[in-house]
Amino acid sequence: MELSFDLYLAGLSYFANPVMFLFSLLGVFVGIVFGALPGLTATMTIAVFIPFTFGVPAVQSFAFLLGLYSGAVYGGSVSAILINIPGTPSAIATGFDGYPMCRQGRAGEAIGISTIASGLGGLFSVVVLTFAAPFVASIALQFSAEEYVGITLIGLSIIAIISPGSTVKGLMAGILGLAIGTVGLDPIGSFPRMVFNTPELFDGVSEIPVMIGMYGLSEMLIQISDEQHLKIVSQKLQNVLPSFRTVVGLLPSVVRSSLVGVAIGAVPAAGGSIASLVAYGQEKRFSRKSDLLGTGIPEGVAAPEAANNASTGGALIPMMTLGIPGDPMTAVLMGGLIIQGLRPGPMLFQQQMPFVSSIFISLLVSVVFMTVLGLAGARYFSRLISTPKRFLIPAVLLFCLIGSYAINNSMFDIGVLVVSGIVGFVLRKFGFPVAPVILGLILGPMFESNLRRSLMLSQGNWSTFVIRPISLAFLLVALCILVGPPLAKLVRRRQ
Repeated sequence: MELSFDLYLAGLSYFANPVMFLFSLLGVFVGIVFGALPGLTATMTIAVFIPFTFGVPAVQSFAFLLGLYSGAVYGGSVSAILINIPGTPSAIATGFDGYPMCRQGRAGEAIGISTIASGLGGLFSVVVLTFAAPFVASIALQFSAEEYVGITLIGLSIIAIISPGSTVKGLMAGILGLAIGTVGLDPIGSFPRMVFNTPELFDGVSEIPVMIGMYGLSEMLIQISDEQHLKIVSQKLQNVLPSFRTVVGLLPSVVRSSLVGVAIGAVPAAGGSIASLVAYGQEKRFSRKSDLLGTGIPEGVAAPEAANNASTGGALIPMMTLGIPGDPMTAVLMGGLIIQGLRPGPMLFQQQMPFVSSIFISLLVSVVFMTVLGLAGARYFSRLISTPKRFLIPAVLLFCLIGSYAINNSMFDIGVLVVSGIVGFVLRKFGFPVAPVILGLILGPMFESNLRRSLMLSQGNWSTFVIRPISLAFLLVALCILVGPPLAKLVRRRQ
């Protein structure tokens, strides 16, 4: 505790210079704009702007980069709420209730709740990062392949409870995502699978074009084919700033989800995508309004956004203390550290204490700016949905094409976008949800590689997953997620 307090004091002197606040504010603003654009993910945003930090002092450079980080993670929820296209993969769960609220004319309210929940989750992550970084990192250090199998199983089990309507259709969609995830070279033996002599498929199907196609292109096709979707929904803008009573009512969801976000964010390679989905699934189990999730309720927006933004501080914990990035975004940030001549790890705390302190304070300032800009711009974001569809649909399609192409500068990804959009359109027309497809695609390769690695190291002994306490705990959580809802329904029927 004393060390953390000293860290705060050591970095305060940097913020006597107003330029630090300007760099942070600029980073948050650019991050929100880029994060809201389909395909321009937070990772891509940070990577694009790192060259602009060359020659800039390290503390000012990271004030800008952490602003980008916070802003882009939050910005993904804006497009998820307004047009049902997550700007970032971690905003997928936000659209489950955010977009229905928008269709009900409550886009301003949804963005306001998203902003407050994001701010509270981000603030919680800053506190944990500052005061508990060495402890949480020491726990994450004990994770091996068995633990990753457990945590990916938790993510995959969410498919059974996030699928509106038919659970069977949700599971079928998840299997489709898992099948797509097997395309490419075998992660253990590098044996080609379903590549059809196509070099572009050797590295697998890129997740971002699939996500943009399933959400972006299919949504535009739905709106073009359905006159009901072409109608402009009048948005209520008077409830952008949630009332104190509303915020207090959401606190249980925000606290639960923030804990999930920090914990999963601290696990290397997990990230905000898993955190937001796990938080949404947790809300399905513990919320008093669990039956209304998916219909457009504030809890369905607050939970994933709190977890999503809480994972930012959590992901910085292993990066700073162990030199292990918590997610792709912190991997890019770690490159920014190395560019500045700094090596992340335990020695960073001993040799560069003032700089470490400036990182903590910069993240805190970024969260404050993100909350202020989000609330100030919510009214204008809400009005975007009133743009005539003859302008909005072509603009969204253009951003989808640019976002897909910009990932690898490949026309092949444009083809993946088109095919995914058509498949997503057909699935949605027949009542199949598309979220399980994306979830299976993201988690499938991670589950397969860690499962096979675990069995290879244990020489085929399946008991390796239950003799490790943390792995066993994750497996029990996944089992509860799968078995809990049916048992709860059975108990309610008997009562």
